[in-house]
Amino acid sequence: MFREAWYITERELRHFVRRKIQVITSFIQPAVWLAFFGYAISSGIPGMGMGMGMGMGGFGLQGLTNVLQLYVHLLPISEAAKYVLSNMVSVSYIDFLATGIIAATVMVTAFMSGVSIIWDKRFGYLTKLLVAPIPRSSIMLGKMMASTIRSLIQALVVVILAVLLGARIYTGVVGVALSIPFMVIFALGLSGLSVALGIKLADHEVFFGIFQMILLPLFFVSPTIVPLESMPGWLQAAARGNPLTYAVDAIRKSLLGGDFGALGESLAFAGVGGYLFYDFVVLSVIFVVMVLIGAFMFRRYVM
Repeated sequence: MFREAWYITERELRHFVRRKIQVITSFIQPAVWLAFFGYAISSGIPGMGMGMGMGMGGFGLQGLTNVLQLYVHLLPISEAAKYVLSNMVSVSYIDFLATGIIAATVMVTAFMSGVSIIWDKRFGYLTKLLVAPIPRSSIMLGKMMASTIRSLIQALVVVILAVLLGARIYTGVVGVALSIPFMVIFALGLSGLSVALGIKLADHEVFFGIFQMILLPLFFVSPTIVPLESMPGWLQAAARGNPLTYAVDAIRKSLLGGDFGALGESLAFAGVGGYLFYDFVVLSVIFVVMVLIGAFMFRRYVM
């Protein structure tokens, strides 16, 4: 089954590479979010740019507040020195946004896998696969694997783009490697559900309508662009039921670390182990549920 699934995966990846415009545009959108939205909002929202008072003589803090900034505020030093130290230990909004955009890139790319199977139905390729002497489960698995590999590649490219645009990865290469399993689990679950949805739909126009109806709320009702703690209570409750929230949190803590991440790699992971384990468990449960739903829908169609 895995050998047949890999053949399907290779076909999907070859098609993706040949569509050079699609490859380019898939990287442009995250860069636009980081370059324009990130820098614009970082200077215009209280608490995310200049002008956050905190009793520092009007200097303000440049970046999201954290425990280290509170410690700096208590030091018996001048306001100017506090300002300098606070900026050294703060998490800039670009750092914060970059990790959210990475998770959102994985989500969008993974969910697009359903489009591929709609086209396969339209051009008769799916019929050929169904009559071929291969396990039918390998069709769904191959699509999921291809979508996951694409998601991972695009996410890692976004990491590079984010660094080039000024974002910092406090945990270094270790943090990037740690974030990959979370990306894979999240992408596999979403792609499984997307493939099953695609096989039930007749055309891609309907799929794109459902795509926007599902993913836009997931994107905005999550800590992708704003901290969870800054949301109203009812929105926080909704965000805690959002799968993207746990992917964002896992990737953010993997790349930025905890409260002491700004002090360097040696202290970045202090206190984040429990959070990462919880995110892993939640994402694993979501993965199992989505794949089971997808497999059920897929079997109903091919039987």
